[in-house]
Amino acid sequence: MAREVRAVPVKDVLRVLIITGQTGPWAVQLARAVEADRDASVVGQVPPTQAVTYVGRDRPDIVSLDMSGLSGNGQAAGLVREILALAPVPILLMVPSDQRRDTSMAAVVAGAVEVMTYPAKWDLAVGAELRRRLRALGHLSQRRRERLRRPVIREPRPAVAGGKRSSDGVVGLAASTGGPPALARVLSGLVGLERPVIVVQHLQSGFVDGFLGWMRRESALQVELAVDGAQLRPGVVLVAPPGLHAIVRRGRRLSLLDEPVTLHRPSADVLFHSMAECGGEGGIGVILTGMGDDGASGLLALRRSGGTTIAQDQESSAVYGMPKAAHDNGGAAWVLPLSEIAAAVLRAAGAAVPA
Repeated sequence: MAREVRAVPVKDVLRVLIITGQTGPWAVQLARAVEADRDASVVGQVPPTQAVTYVGRDRPDIVSLDMSGLSGNGQAAGLVREILALAPVPILLMVPSDQRRDTSMAAVVAGAVEVMTYPAKWDLAVGAELRRRLRALGHLSQRRRERLRRPVIREPRPAVAGGKRSSDGVVGLAASTGGPPALARVLSGLVGLERPVIVVQHLQSGFVDGFLGWMRRESALQVELAVDGAQLRPGVVLVAPPGLHAIVRRGRRLSLLDEPVTLHRPSADVLFHSMAECGGEGGIGVILTGMGDDGASGLLALRRSGGTTIAQDQESSAVYGMPKAAHDNGGAAWVLPLSEIAAAVLRAAGAAVPA
């Protein structure tokens, strides 16, 4: 049975829907932990079978999805996709410490934003960490809700101009929610590209191996995990590791730093700003699907420095947050469907586009 918890709306209080099959003391502790600081309110606590109904009705700011009891046969990933299709909202996965990684990895690929591993026993530290994660996701939720209230803006699709030489400059690809499938699509189309590629994907550290394996299977280029001081090589994709910013340096080197402290590390803004500072005229920046506005200011800086800037369009985005922010602030010179982005990058790099 669904347990509904109603609260008087208060300004800036996050409305959290908890999806869990557990009952009893554990469920009570979870709800109390969410509301302990009085900056969040539990609007409902429902089983997975009723989750989509409650998300559609209550439009919560954040969804907390307890992964215990959800199987590895795609049940969790399917539920995440259903929720995001109905009402794009930040989803926090709460994963038992003994659960297999592939179950939650599939849900992350489907679009869950954040993952929190929790022990069998709740304590004050676990509750505090939960509230910290919810507050961070609250920023994404507010931007997303603003986006849903605005009219759709269509962008004309002029041809992307060709570059001078295919070896000049760096290609930066950035994504968040729904990003892995979009990145796989773009990388698979970059046949013959002779530029270094840097990927920023908001991803938890426990899912790096699975993400890298997927990109390597799909990409037309060599894919590696970036290391500090790495040489930027034509035709090689470097994936920024979780917790560290990827910064392009003069001399075609990549630095990995934990400063500045931002909502996301790695940050698309930090990458694009560094590209703009290191000869932005030859740079190509691409923002794909994702919540929030990471990358918008950096893409604008890259465009002002003479670089080519592209954002994914709304129709093909799982979540049209980051690309829309780049469109709204003028950072994206072109807004294109996912199916056209790889070809646009090749043209901008002066490379041949496969027929």
